[in-house]
Amino acid sequence: MTPRSRNILAVIIACALLLSAGAAAYIYHDNRSEETTSPHDVTITDSLGNQVTVTAPVTSICTVNTNAAEFFEVLGVEDRVVSADSATISSLSEIYGNVLDVGSYKTPSGEKIAESGAAIVVSQSSARSLSSATEQALKDNYGITVLRLDCYGETMLNDVEQLVKIMDSDSAENAYDGYVSTYDSVKDQVLKLSESCSGDPSYLMYFTSMGRYYNENSELGKIVSSIHGHNALADMNVDSGKAVTSSPDPGAILDCDKNTGIDYIFIRAGSSGLEASYESFVQSGGSIDYNQLSAVTEGHVFVIDSDVLSGPRDYVGYVCLAEAFGIDTGFDALKLVNEFNDKYGFSEDYTELVKNIGAQ
Repeated sequence: MTPRSRNILAVIIACALLLSAGAAAYIYHDNRSEETTSPHDVTITDSLGNQVTVTAPVTSICTVNTNAAEFFEVLGVEDRVVSADSATISSLSEIYGNVLDVGSYKTPSGEKIAESGAAIVVSQSSARSLSSATEQALKDNYGITVLRLDCYGETMLNDVEQLVKIMDSDSAENAYDGYVSTYDSVKDQVLKLSESCSGDPSYLMYFTSMGRYYNENSELGKIVSSIHGHNALADMNVDSGKAVTSSPDPGAILDCDKNTGIDYIFIRAGSSGLEASYESFVQSGGSIDYNQLSAVTEGHVFVIDSDVLSGPRDYVGYVCLAEAFGIDTGFDALKLVNEFNDKYGFSEDYTELVKNIGAQ
């Protein structure tokens, strides 16, 4: 072979190597969601502000957090969920009906989690969370890491961003960016319009499933106050401590209404439905007739579907709450929630999100 031939051959080989590397990079970029990246450590920040290091991409995961389970569907990585708690499977059976049931979200079976192939469990940080003792047992006995990511309230978007990091998927990242764009556009418009709303009405937010009221420490209480008004529990001088819900005496609620007024009542609906949730609220007064509250007689009682008050649809909840305060947001809440479900493949089609209940 002549020197000229050898030079030509060397050029051809070099070009081939460059093309091969380019093709490999293309495959790497386009198929991260299909697990073509090499395992590497990723450090995330959980809902409590703790840093946790896990190996990404996580391809087999257990969730004992229904909000997180919904977000896996939003991100398009629901197929990586190999096990879940009974409540999540029951409420999202069309998506997770075939994954392994690990039992209660508070005390999931470590043996079943390990059997499913998951080494990561996503739980909430406070409410509906597994205990520290259970977390330690999962780590000691099965080498399972618990990630406390609430996926609701103040930390929601950050929590979901952490899930995107451990999934290490371009398609999941794109889905997250699209979700955040919609979320921010709706929420920001609601809060901007609420700034021009005068007055400081008081409100109560009743949590039907617990038979208690959200106080100023709760995520939902903070959301309502960020839109308009203040929590009436503050007018009652209720000492909530670190709790997020309180149980004021019915008599104290009536006294507050007579003295400073309770202008609005919001009821987070339970599984029994909107009408039944209102009846639960009325019955919580015992022998005292809650129908005499000024908010009821003035028609300022709103029962709101729980699905839009926490989790991935909560930007729709901002619209529902603002409209209840009389703020014209320019959005159709029912249209927003049905568009969300259609886009991300959830089966439920909503026909009513809010019920305005006046004097009975």
